[in-house]
Amino acid sequence: MLLTLDVGNTNVKFGLWRCDQLAVVWRVSTHKEISGDELGLALDGFLRLNSLNFGDIDGFIVASVVPPMRPAIERLGVRYLNLTPIFVEAQTQRLMPILYDHPQEMGADRVAVSIAAFRRFKRALIIVDFGTATTFDCVSEKGEYLGGSIAPGFRLSAEALFQKASRLPKMERWSSPEKAICRDTISGLNSGMVLGYAGLVEGLVNRIKAEMGGEPLVAATGGLAALIAGETKAIMTVLPDLTMEGLKILYDEKMY
Repeated sequence: MLLTLDVGNTNVKFGLWRCDQLAVVWRVSTHKEISGDELGLALDGFLRLNSLNFGDIDGFIVASVVPPMRPAIERLGVRYLNLTPIFVEAQTQRLMPILYDHPQEMGADRVAVSIAAFRRFKRALIIVDFGTATTFDCVSEKGEYLGGSIAPGFRLSAEALFQKASRLPKMERWSSPEKAICRDTISGLNSGMVLGYAGLVEGLVNRIKAEMGGEPLVAATGGLAALIAGETKAIMTVLPDLTMEGLKILYDEKMY
C-alpha cells in the first residue's frame, strides 16, 4: 500500500492507497515541533483502526510546505516504515512543465493538484485550493503550469478577525447564509465570510480567464471547497483529494 502525506500549515493529511483506490484519509493538526515518534504513534493508531500495520505500507511520498517537519517525516519513514520518504518538489518533478519564474518558491501541493486535475480532464484548468492560503493554479491545454494567484485562506482570515474584534464570537463551523443582509451576528459572519469568499473566487477567476483566454475548467479542492462552491457558479466541480491523487500519479510514474 502507498502512503501519501500532504503536510500543510494547518493540517497533515495521511492518505492510504490500496491499488488505485484512496482507501482512507486521516488528518491531524500541524505542529512544527512534532517528533517522528509522535507521527509514528498517530499513524499506528490510524492503521490499527483499519486492522492494518506499518508492514502493509510499501511506498511513501510527501508534499510538504512546512520545512521544519522534514526531519520528523524522515524519521517516521525510516524508523517505522523502513522506507525513505520521497519529497516532491516543483523544480525537480518531471511530469508537468513549470513556467513559474522561480519554481523553488512553489509549494509541492500546488504542482500535485495541478497534475491530478490535468490528468483527469486533459484541458486548460484553474484549480482553486482552499487551504491555509487560497491558491489559484492555472494549467494550459498543453499541460503546462502557467502560474497563479495567492490569497489569505478562509479560516486564516476568520481567525484574524476574531483576534482583532473582541465582541465577535469565535466560530468553528460555517454554513451557507440564507441571505446577505442579516439581523444577528452569527448569520452576519456567515454572510460576510462565505459570500465574501465566493465573491473573491468569482473576481479572480474572471480575471484569470480573461488572461488565459478560452474557457478553462474551474475545479476546487481543500477543506471548505464544497461550502464556497455552493455559493458561486464560477466553480464547476469539487474534488477534495487532488493533492493525494497527484502524489499517487507522481509515485506510480516515478516522475518525482
